[in-house]
Amino acid sequence: MTIKEKVLTSCKTSFAKYGLKKDELAKLVDQIVASRGLTDESTDENVTEAITAVEPYVGMMQAAFNRAVSETTKKYEGWVDPKATPTPPTTPPAPPVPSTTETPLTAEAVAKMIAEVKNDQQKAVNEAVAAALAPYKEREERTRLATLLQSNEKLKNVPEVFRSRYQLDKEENLDSVVEQINNDFTEMKQKLVADGTFVSAPTTSTPQSEQDDFIKRMEGFAQRNAPKPEGAS
Repeated sequence: MTIKEKVLTSCKTSFAKYGLKKDELAKLVDQIVASRGLTDESTDENVTEAITAVEPYVGMMQAAFNRAVSETTKKYEGWVDPKATPTPPTTPPAPPVPSTTETPLTAEAVAKMIAEVKNDQQKAVNEAVAAALAPYKEREERTRLATLLQSNEKLKNVPEVFRSRYQLDKEENLDSVVEQINNDFTEMKQKLVADGTFVSAPTTSTPQSEQDDFIKRMEGFAQRNAPKPEGAS
């Protein structure tokens, strides 16, 4: 059984109360597998965790759909299909009053009303799905941008403990953020050298040893500049 078949089987059980159609379930399964990184090697526990994480958004999607149906029903409340067989009245009806403003519904008007109802319902489903998947897409985008920034070749001489304080909000801002990190790191090293904390700017042969040396020097600087108790020399 493929991972999509496993997820589909679980979705049919977990989301039965929402009355999702076959094509809606299929789209939901594709999104769950992609957003949660499931593969054919994923365990039943992985599938259960993925289903549990998505269920609140499916409920929100159903609520939005119900709201759209309710609003559409209210919009066309009182409309009577001219082709429907009328229910015999239980009491004699009052004599009809001729209307001078109402226009009889045509087949074209009825078809238009039905199309509007379908469009409103589909729009509600699309909006609910987009809202349910938004958190996953935002998290994936933040991870991608962070990796793009931290792996930039121009930052190879900047310790991870320093560059990890910066975040990249948009890919088009990568060059400016990299430049800012390098400028800030250079400025900090110059201040520490001028202060006497470093005899020279810290340089090492490997990124890990550079980071360890940077941390030790910063800890020493903090200890030497910590506020002293009153009366201490």
